[in-house]
Amino acid sequence: MDNKKFAFNRRQFLKTSAATGVFAGASGLYAPAVHAAAEPLKIGSWGGFFEEVLSEKLYPEFTAATGIEVQSIGTPNGDAQVVQLAQAIRAGNVPLDVSALIPIPMVRATNAGIVEELDMSRIPNAKHLPEVQGLSQSKDGNPNGVAWFFYFNILVSLREDFPKTPDSWTELWNPANSGLAGVMAQPEISNIIDITAATYFGGPEILNTKEGTLEVLKKVAELKDTVSLWYRDEAQFQNGLETGELPIGIYYNDVATVAQAEGIEIDRVFPKEGAVKNPAYWGISKGTALRDQAHEFLNYTLDPSVQALLARNLGGGPVVPQELTDLSDEEWGQVSTDADTIAPAYHLYTDWGDWTATEFSRAIS
Repeated sequence: MDNKKFAFNRRQFLKTSAATGVFAGASGLYAPAVHAAAEPLKIGSWGGFFEEVLSEKLYPEFTAATGIEVQSIGTPNGDAQVVQLAQAIRAGNVPLDVSALIPIPMVRATNAGIVEELDMSRIPNAKHLPEVQGLSQSKDGNPNGVAWFFYFNILVSLREDFPKTPDSWTELWNPANSGLAGVMAQPEISNIIDITAATYFGGPEILNTKEGTLEVLKKVAELKDTVSLWYRDEAQFQNGLETGELPIGIYYNDVATVAQAEGIEIDRVFPKEGAVKNPAYWGISKGTALRDQAHEFLNYTLDPSVQALLARNLGGGPVVPQELTDLSDEEWGQVSTDADTIAPAYHLYTDWGDWTATEFSRAIS
C-alpha cells in the first residue's frame, strides 16, 4: 500500500479548511432575545480541534449576532471534565457558564447536581430537536441539556485491502480478517457491546438484564480472534491504518472524513445494522451569573444555519432535519445518515458501570 504519512491531523485540517474556503458562516439572520453582559460568557469545549473550530468560527458568529462576548476554555473529556467542574462549583467558583458534555459525563454531571435545569421557553429552536437523544434530563425528568450535534462510530477499511467495501459490523468477526481489526478499548467509547447486540441479538432489549448482557459479551469475546489492537487513543489506530497492519476497525466518522479529505484511500461506512449515534450536549453550570446569555447561546447553536456551519466545520451530524439547512445531499451524507442507527444502552456504563467494565475486561482478556 501507499505508505505516505497521514495524521488525521485536526489542527492541520482546520488550517487547510480555512485557507481553502471550506468554512461557511451562518446566515446572519438570527435575532437575539437577550443582551450582552459586562463579562464574557465562558464556554468550555474539549481542547484541541473542537475548541479551535468553535473559537475560529462559531463564537465570533455568535458574538456578531448577539453582541455577547465569549471566552473559550479548553476542557478534558470524560470523568476528569466532570470532576474538575464539580470541585470548582462546590468551592464557590463557576469556571464555566456552558460546557460541552457527551452522554456519560452528562449523566454524571446531572447526578453531581452541577448543571442547571433549562428554561425551555428561552430555547425556542429546541422545537427542531429529535425526540430521541435530543434532550438530557435531570433526575426529576426536567431537561438540563440540549444536543447540539451527533457523532457516529462507523466501520472503516483501507481500500487497497478491501476493494469491496465492507458494509456490515459482522466483518469484525469474519475469520478472514483475523488479526486485522482495531477497536476502542473502553466499551462506553467503542460501544462494541451495543454493536454486538444490534448485529447478533436483534437489538438492545437483551441488554436490559445482566444475564442478557453476559450473553452478548460471549459474542464480544469472539473478537479476540480478529482484533489485534484494543486502542485507547486515535493515534494508536491511526498508526495501524498508516502501516496497513490494521486495515479495518471502528472509528469516528468525523476523523475518517478528515482522512478522506486529505486524500487517504480509506472507506467509511454507516453499516447496514446501524452506525452508533451519540449526542453531544450543552449543559449550563449551576450557579452561573450569566444564565440568560447561556440560554441564548444554546438557542443559537440550534438555529438551522448554525447547524450547517457546525456540520461543515466539525464533521458532526446536525440535530435538525436536513430540509431546514442548506446542506446538500452530498454534504449531509458526509456527516449523518437517514438510515437506522444504534443508540447506546447508557445504563451499562452508568448504573452498571463497574460491573460492565469488569465483565468486558474479562471477555476480551
